Amino acid sequence: MAEYIQVGVTAMRDPKTGDFLPAVPLYIKATTEAKAAEEALLQDISGVFAERMQQYIAGNKKAGLKI
Repeated sequence: MAEYIQVGVTAMRDPKTGDFLPAVPLYIKATTEAKAAEEALLQDISGVFAERMQQYIAGNKKAGLKI
């Protein structure tokens, strides 16, 4: 049985109301290249989150707030 990696979700819109229909996950086949790209993305995004947290903490210190 093949392995798959979820890469996102998508949802169509109801043509009558314009509301979103239930979301459906999007998958790609889990090849070695896809797994390597997933790992690289996780490393990259963790750096972005860490930088945002540093900005949040610095902003709170500047405003005199304790977290």
